Amino acid sequence: MNRISKLQLAALLLIGDAFAIFCLHGRICAMTAVGFSSGSLIQLLLALPLARAYDRGRTLADCGTIVRLVLLTYVLVWGGALFAMLREASEVIYIPYERTGIFGQLAVAGLVALVCVYVSSSGIKALARSAVIAAGLGAVCVGIVVVSAGFQSDAGNLLRPTESSLWRELMRGFAASGNLGSFVVLLGFTADDRTDTAALYFTCKAVLSGVVLFTAVLVTGGIMDVLSFPVISAAQLSQPFPVQRTDSLFLVVFSVFAVYTAAVQASAAEYLIARTFPQLKRFRCTLALMILAAAGAVMSAPSQYTELYAAAALTALLIVPAEGLLKGGVRKRERT
Repeated sequence: MNRISKLQLAALLLIGDAFAIFCLHGRICAMTAVGFSSGSLIQLLLALPLARAYDRGRTLADCGTIVRLVLLTYVLVWGGALFAMLREASEVIYIPYERTGIFGQLAVAGLVALVCVYVSSSGIKALARSAVIAAGLGAVCVGIVVVSAGFQSDAGNLLRPTESSLWRELMRGFAASGNLGSFVVLLGFTADDRTDTAALYFTCKAVLSGVVLFTAVLVTGGIMDVLSFPVISAAQLSQPFPVQRTDSLFLVVFSVFAVYTAAVQASAAEYLIARTFPQLKRFRCTLALMILAAAGAVMSAPSQYTELYAAAALTALLIVPAEGLLKGGVRKRERT
């Protein structure tokens, strides 16, 4: 099995988390940033039993078929949701072929899927190595946007009244955490201590969510009522350079992150397909990407089904250690 480091795992998953935040639909406020960051730390606590189970030698191959099918379904559904988010985000990001109707949308989805096949063909280890470079590029872009936004921000936007509650934003954060399915799969690939790996990933995720969302609120809080995608709009409104537009740089990062995010879901799905349907010897990754692209053509983004996606994310994170406890209890009763 290919082994990856905890830094590589964090880079792979944070790219997907950043993409989901970029595509966040609807109003946001300071409570959104608090909810997303707090939710990431709660997810860390919930992930500790899974990390300990892996550290003790448990693998997904030891899990039952039902567990693997649940995880596979969630990974495929979230992958389809990512393609749906890409399609909906084209409302505010200029992607020429997306403007040509359903043919253009299918063409863009097909091109993303095709690039994902190439990116994923070298295996998870090569994908993880290149993800570190992509994540570094994204960090530079986010840093530029955050610094430039500081000159155009209004601290009063953080104090604007809102009808949102911490509980709602926590659920919204869980719903946007579809990478938890891939986390469950890829955590078993890490060569480092899994508890340390989980701590690194979820801590970075909490910081990323807080910084990006607080920046978006500071920049766009005064015009939030007329925005559909506030984080994308914040990047577009931030222009530190007189010639090169920041939104052009953002578009490059957005496109790269879209490819890597889909590739991670496809790689996780390929692993689960191989363990669940061993009779499928070839084209597993291609099959997974075809399902993701097809699902994305008919699905809506998670913003319309917050509670459902939040429950699915929680299930994906807890199902492996829960099954381990159940099997342990069954064996203990059998011995007595």
